[in-house]
Amino acid sequence: MFVSFTDWEFDGNVENAVENAKGFWPEMKKHGATNMRATVTGPNTIRTMTLWSSQEQVEANIDKIRAAAGSAVGMTVTGGMMGTIAVELD
Repeated sequence: MFVSFTDWEFDGNVENAVENAKGFWPEMKKHGATNMRATVTGPNTIRTMTLWSSQEQVEANIDKIRAAAGSAVGMTVTGGMMGTIAVELD
């Protein structure tokens, strides 16, 4: 599995940011996203972790996805990383 982490900054409150992210989720799924989690990292920042079905698909589209998400939900990307999951423990 392939994962991306994106750091976001937004105006307003966390609840609005979460609702906006939920609204953009169908668009992310079109690009192969299978799961997304968001962690509050500050009063106006979150970090998302998104699992993708295809490394090639997300690598080819990640900049477009992040730009579209930022535009749609009113958040700014402040950082990000991607990679292959090395281990998953339950």
